[in-house]
Amino acid sequence: MNLDRGALESIAAAVGLLVLVYMLGELVFLFLHREREKQGGYALDLRVVRMALLGIGSTILATGIIAALLRPLSAMIAAYAMKDAALFQVNTAWYGWIYGLLVYELFYWVQHFLAHKVRLLWCIHSPHHAPRAIHMAIGTNHHFLESVLYFPLFLGALPVLFGVDPIVAVAVNVIDSCWGSFLHISDHYVSSGRYGVIGRFMQTPAHHRVHHAKNSRYMDRNYNSITLFWDAVFGTLEPLRADEPVEFGITRPVDDGSFWDVHFGEFVELLRDMRNASSLHESIAYALHAPGWKPGDVSRTAVAMRSSWLADERERTEARAD
Repeated sequence: MNLDRGALESIAAAVGLLVLVYMLGELVFLFLHREREKQGGYALDLRVVRMALLGIGSTILATGIIAALLRPLSAMIAAYAMKDAALFQVNTAWYGWIYGLLVYELFYWVQHFLAHKVRLLWCIHSPHHAPRAIHMAIGTNHHFLESVLYFPLFLGALPVLFGVDPIVAVAVNVIDSCWGSFLHISDHYVSSGRYGVIGRFMQTPAHHRVHHAKNSRYMDRNYNSITLFWDAVFGTLEPLRADEPVEFGITRPVDDGSFWDVHFGEFVELLRDMRNASSLHESIAYALHAPGWKPGDVSRTAVAMRSSWLADERERTEARAD
């Protein structure tokens, strides 16, 4: 495929504009139907929309400041910067694109997994999960540190270090940005989000609604954003069940219309635990262990809560069978 960096920048800009236009269209639809949806227990929360837009704005502002002071940090810049340090190089033939997609998605899975399993990283990632609803404005709401710190590392530099051509790495990143944004489409706008046969090998809104759930069954599932491959390999794939609707949000009580609480509330909680720790080692452990961890007590971690719930479900199933 004959692509150069300038063409990729143009495509990325066009994709960004497409996502923005569709996001605004979705918000208009949800706003116009807010009274009807209210009868069904849901109404578009304009405070949450404002919070999400502030989140988007803070990322743009932070990126602009870094661009002025240093060099712009982005997956594209990081990918091209790493080219000469690559351990080996796979060309842009058809197999290079398949290899590039798999490697990119592996590093996407790894960074996403770590963002849920390391509390300090969860503080950065949690604003994306805090709202008690889902739509594309929430999908683009990230803490600015994600965009300027580890997204460039995991989604640009590392794939190229492991042989992915920068053109392929950036092209897959553009596809990921577009497809990943549409995964967050509102369940009141596209109700099922399953997409038929596509959902057998690609992530769909139904898969990603599971990822945004705080239900014990659904916790920390479906980390990828394009295909199902690595979730299937690592055992983190979880379909959306018709008999268990999603409860969006996080387990901590949060004012999801407050920019401060959504974007910095987890940092406040972490710093409080670290300050009250009995030793330096315990203080650091709070930052590096999974969210919910306490010394000698893992019962509030996602792994423990999900395992306990599944064990209870097996007992209920066996009891019904008897």
